[in-house]
Amino acid sequence: MSSQPSTNPDSSRDALASLKINRSPEAESTSGGIWKWLFLLLLLGVAGWFGYQAYQQRDDLADRTNWVQDVLKKRIEVQLKSIYIQKGRSADAVVVATGYLGSRRQARIGARAAGRIARLNFEEGNRVKKGELLAELEHKDLEASLAASVASVSRAQAALAEQTILIEQAKVDFSRAERLWKARSFSKSEYDQAKYSYRSTVARRNSLRAELNLASAQKTQAEQMKENMFIRAPFDGTVISKDAEVGESILPGGMGGGSGRGSVATVADLDNLEIECDVQEDFISRVSDGQEADIAVDAVPDKKYHGIVRKIIPMGDRARATIKVKVTITDADDLLFPEMAGTVYFLPTEKELTVDDSPRMFCPDTSVTTDDTGNSFVWIVDSEKRAKSIAVKTGDTRDDRTEITEGLNGSERVVIFPDGLSDGTPVQVSE
Repeated sequence: MSSQPSTNPDSSRDALASLKINRSPEAESTSGGIWKWLFLLLLLGVAGWFGYQAYQQRDDLADRTNWVQDVLKKRIEVQLKSIYIQKGRSADAVVVATGYLGSRRQARIGARAAGRIARLNFEEGNRVKKGELLAELEHKDLEASLAASVASVSRAQAALAEQTILIEQAKVDFSRAERLWKARSFSKSEYDQAKYSYRSTVARRNSLRAELNLASAQKTQAEQMKENMFIRAPFDGTVISKDAEVGESILPGGMGGGSGRGSVATVADLDNLEIECDVQEDFISRVSDGQEADIAVDAVPDKKYHGIVRKIIPMGDRARATIKVKVTITDADDLLFPEMAGTVYFLPTEKELTVDDSPRMFCPDTSVTTDDTGNSFVWIVDSEKRAKSIAVKTGDTRDDRTEITEGLNGSERVVIFPDGLSDGTPVQVSE
């Protein structure tokens, strides 16, 4: 029989006991580093995937390049101005200025005495005549005072009439006493008594006349105080503002404030409108009294109004370097109202103008740049909010505006002060 190897249980247990995991610090460090690297690789993979997806959303290679530039490059802030389209005489204006319409006569109508409004006789837009009643204040106390003054006048008149009769009687008595004294039938004392009685009644009449004058003056004062409770239109015009309501208190002198209103209405003479504009000091020498002008009102874009320079205010604005000029609108119509914005084109006076209805384009002269070869450009902002240059041909430069003869169609908005721009530069439009 072949012998088989014997199995020793003790040796098997010793071999198993010798098998163990090496937990030394060097081994633990190597295992942790592997997991950290795997985690970082996972994060980079996720970030790369999202970046690739965003990158893939661009249409083409040029767009991807621009997209990267937008991220890495700060957008330049720019301001835009519209192209001016002008026709006829306005295109030859020597000065262009903006301003606001106003009435030559315009007033806030208040009261001459404090009181509470009892009645209003107008609405906004009503045309009123000079002296027409606009509002009435409560005045029952003044009516009572006026009635007392009237009674005082009546009493003084009655007393004066009675005194007139007494004078007549005293005069008759004095005449009789004078005759009897001359006939030696009256004593001297009786004669003197009749004489001084007559003179006393005459003097009393003068006193009663003064009392009547005083009562009449008090009556006139009461009537005026009552009349102060009625607010009337100072001139023919149109009510453009209703400033108070029934039941509100009103104070004289336009004080108003928290304790009451200062006026009940604002009335303007819309038949005599003018525009007040600010002209730069550099160009005021081109404006003179009586000079003709065309006026374009923003609210009436298809019409030009005729104007005449009425007044150049002899006072400058130091902060803005401007002079105020008032231009009367000679052909104002129902489409014009105070506080509308408008543009005044001051026309040349040294020559007769030939009217040309063909449109002409103008832009601010600060929008036109010229390169080293003498070519002119303007800058616009495209749909991608990038600067884009357009070659143009220019005409005369006048009053801070340059005529564009070729290159634009008039619908563009051009960049003013286009410093530091190049084609494709990302921009941010500031209003």
